[in-house]
Amino acid sequence: MHARAAASFVRVVQQFESKICVECNGQAVDGDSILDILTLACPCGGELTIKAEGADASTAMAELEKLIENKFGEE
Repeated sequence: MHARAAASFVRVVQQFESKICVECNGQAVDGDSILDILTLACPCGGELTIKAEGADASTAMAELEKLIENKFGEE
């Protein structure tokens, strides 16, 4: 994931109280840290796993799903 997409992802995550984790190739990081997400170095076409735990987890996941389906607003 590149920097603009990671920044958009973090902006959405920071709207929620739930703990969001992002995983790529067995490495998991906090979803509210752009630097952590960038260190995953997940290539274009790579597979990310996103997990959310907390009171608003389902809403957070729905918003992240929209962001990803809309290609992070870049198209």
